[in-house]
Amino acid sequence: DMLNCRAALGCARGAGGCRLVRQGALPRRTPAAVCSPQSHWDTGEHRCLATDAASRSGNIGADRSWPLPEVPEQVRAIVGEAVARQLVPREAVLIDSREGAEEVFPELLTAHLLGVDCEGVSLGRWGRLCLCQISTPERVYLFDALREGVMDVLRPVLESSSTVKVMHDCREDASALLSQFGVELAGVFDAQVAHTMLLEEESSRPFQISLNELLKSALQLENEKQASLGEVMRDDPNVWFYRPMQLDLITYAAQDVMYLPLLHRALCDKLRDPTGGRVLERSRRYSDYARMNMHLGSPKAAEKRGLRLQAMVATRTEAALYLKLNLGAQRQGAVSRPEAISRFQDLTFGEIVDCWVSAWNMTGNILFLERLEPGHAVPEPKIDLTGMWRGRQGRRPRGPKEG
Repeated sequence: DMLNCRAALGCARGAGGCRLVRQGALPRRTPAAVCSPQSHWDTGEHRCLATDAASRSGNIGADRSWPLPEVPEQVRAIVGEAVARQLVPREAVLIDSREGAEEVFPELLTAHLLGVDCEGVSLGRWGRLCLCQISTPERVYLFDALREGVMDVLRPVLESSSTVKVMHDCREDASALLSQFGVELAGVFDAQVAHTMLLEEESSRPFQISLNELLKSALQLENEKQASLGEVMRDDPNVWFYRPMQLDLITYAAQDVMYLPLLHRALCDKLRDPTGGRVLERSRRYSDYARMNMHLGSPKAAEKRGLRLQAMVATRTEAALYLKLNLGAQRQGAVSRPEAISRFQDLTFGEIVDCWVSAWNMTGNILFLERLEPGHAVPEPKIDLTGMWRGRQGRRPRGPKEG
């Protein structure tokens, strides 16, 4: 069970906390319940995925499928019985082999609309994508991305522009797919983008809404596993890396995608955009996020004053503007000076803009940015030596000519 997995890895709180498993890295000890990304899957003591129900205590049975929850009455009342039957799947299936993926591939490739989501450890450019969920009107498929060859089979589906993939904030998913599997995500209808467009129509300040919040707002729905498993994932960030997966985890993953096609219908109705074409067009920015700042080989490489990079406008508060950088999910850009913020006023949320690094905080998880305007060289920013930089042992940042 999950507690035994954590104990075997020395991840219990009393054992000094958890070590994050990143792409290409393994825990110091590899018990039978943990998969190595590079290991052979059924060899010796490192057998990764149990194949019989008896060895799957608290997990799905040997048939690898199970029924999904019934559509709640309030949802049927909002969308109608016929639409609920047409768009909401009734069964979930775990696919953990290349052969299994090949068997369902024709169904996915010929579909017009799919719900897609990914789960992983520190999901993003330098994280580890562990599970890919895809929903059709009949069932939700959960593809074990740690199994050799599974994601290769899915590549044509994920890269197809003719198959609409309904996702929610696909940016880090797209980055992980590109960096880990070479998959260039296309044909995305991003629900977060659609919500931003709705707020813009209402002249409201956009914000990055969560999927759970959006489902609750649009369909009076919420993932019933969100609260309990959110705590589990916070306590142990490696949770999606363990094999076999717990039933609670894969049920949570299935429920994250089972209502995405229905959400697509609701958002298109609100935007008066029956095909979702306007959202598809604007969602390309989210897919393009995966190719930002590929010249930087590590998050640390961005800590260079005067460095030019790309940034995507993400959200704004009363005090600052925040931007995503494709430098790992935990690293972001910030613009806090009023004069600097004013130079971004012409940009909409999701736009990509050229910037340069003026400073960073002590932990390096926030880079302070200035907009790089066409025809202008990187200027010397005004540094308040009594403020932020005094916190860095009082050291003055070096200018571009100083290296």
